[in-house]
Amino acid sequence: MHPVLQQVFESYRTELDDKPAEWCQLHPLQDERLWSAQDLIEHLALTCRSTSRVLEKRLERGHPTASHSTPVQWLLQMVILSFGHMPRGSPAPIFARPDQLHWPPMNGAELAELLRQEIDQMDSLIDRCRQRFGPQRVATHFLLGTMRPDQWRRFHVIHIRHHLDQLRRIEKSVGHPVAIEVSSARV
Repeated sequence: MHPVLQQVFESYRTELDDKPAEWCQLHPLQDERLWSAQDLIEHLALTCRSTSRVLEKRLERGHPTASHSTPVQWLLQMVILSFGHMPRGSPAPIFARPDQLHWPPMNGAELAELLRQEIDQMDSLIDRCRQRFGPQRVATHFLLGTMRPDQWRRFHVIHIRHHLDQLRRIEKSVGHPVAIEVSSARV
């Protein structure tokens, strides 16, 4: 795994490692519309899988995309990739919404391992595209348009980091598992 992806992944591993499966299913404010930690990891896995499919297609075809980004896509690339900021509150695309993989409830360590596998797979494909096509724009992102391999990696680092803040907000809302167990024992 590329060091920048490894670094952001390690933050997830640290945040999730000690979380039991029950905690990973809790929704902030007990609102089912808000993602649990498991929902969030499923979303990240789905986005990595989507990128992997796009890059695999390019490798199978043997040539990079001939498409060009629109002016709006260039602007979005500038905001997200250059400034490293993902806007909060944007709804996830349908293909990346949780509850598609039908995962059983998992603990934090299991979720972190699944995320690691998805990032590894995607990052390997990013490397293969770079080796095969060089630094040119290789494939088209549904929102940002055509991107180079380094831009694909940067997008995922920014996206994964964006959701790390969300994971921390989940913990702030539902509490740490030890605090939850202690308060339950007192009741």
